[in-house]
Amino acid sequence: MSIAFQSIGTIHTPYFALNAPHQAIPNAPGDFWITLHPDYATALEGLRTFNYIYVIYHLNEATSPIELLTRSPWAPEIEIGLFASRSANRPNPLGLSIVQIKDLHNNELIISGIDAYNGTPLIDIKPYIHFLDSKEDANNGWLDALPDRKHTMAHALGVSHSHQTVQVDNQHTHDHHDLLHRQTKHLHNHND
Repeated sequence: MSIAFQSIGTIHTPYFALNAPHQAIPNAPGDFWITLHPDYATALEGLRTFNYIYVIYHLNEATSPIELLTRSPWAPEIEIGLFASRSANRPNPLGLSIVQIKDLHNNELIISGIDAYNGTPLIDIKPYIHFLDSKEDANNGWLDALPDRKHTMAHALGVSHSHQTVQVDNQHTHDHHDLLHRQTKHLHNHND
């Protein structure tokens, strides 16, 4: 069976090949917006009543071969199955992000940060509906078993946190509080 999708718009971000984060950072600096093809503008009717949307997009820059076992950048020491990861190198390279709608003008949506490269083809938009989509008993899967899971989650969320590192017999702390540092230090390799 052959399945074909066509782009319905374009995602615009400040991210290019090496500076996108592993996950969306809601308050990331820069401009983030979606331009929908004008033919679909009428389909946005009623969307501004929602705070958040699902953005489904084609990971058109994913180039690595598909591997059924992979490693997450958050825990590279653990090998997991492709479907237990968010790797972009999938049989069908689709991205899915939840973003906030900040504004809507004609066929353009101003959105919060999204972990997509500039020019990424948009496949679909769906509303995030709180009573349907928020699951109280959701867990974090294999991430819950990590010994440093809180630290790993801080990295994944892009939130400020401290590192304790040992150097020669001294211990020092440094904060990941600068968003630019996080974006350039933790480079996006489409294996999240």
